[in-house]
Amino acid sequence: MGAVKMYRCRICGETYLGSEAPAMCPFCGAHSEFMIDPVDYPHDINDVQLTEVERADLETAIDIELSNTRFYLAMALRDDNPALASAYKRLAAVESEHCSLFSKIARMPKPADLREAGDELGSWDADIDESCRREKRASALYAEFAARATNARVIEVWNAVSAVEADHIVLDGVAKGYV
Repeated sequence: MGAVKMYRCRICGETYLGSEAPAMCPFCGAHSEFMIDPVDYPHDINDVQLTEVERADLETAIDIELSNTRFYLAMALRDDNPALASAYKRLAAVESEHCSLFSKIARMPKPADLREAGDELGSWDADIDESCRREKRASALYAEFAARATNARVIEVWNAVSAVEADHIVLDGVAKGYV
């Protein structure tokens, strides 16, 4: 193992310590190309001027990520499959990070109820199907938001998070094998 280095995620701004950059940010799930030297991270990266459409899209995304976080927290509380519960606990943390990021860019307070579990559907099959539906919606919607955004930073975030949501669809497929 090599010397420990510091990496900072260009998308969420969180710092990771390791001998090499992770394949994806452990906080927001952004792909490895967004893991940069902290020296290269602009201190004002999220200080952007938003159009009304970009602000409305961020507000919509905050609601989506809050709902998804709470749904995954509920799944994480299930005690009938600890491995799946742990995976969805991790997914809740990623969705929470997205919500925080969108709130930061929109200069809005992070939702207070971000750590409160919502309701799950009662079976792993139903919950995973619902997760897949939510992730497909988010991925497609964020790609739409990126296509109509005009600010380079906002476009970068939408594209990165859309790709992360697509990764979650793959996770749902893997999770089906553990039901």
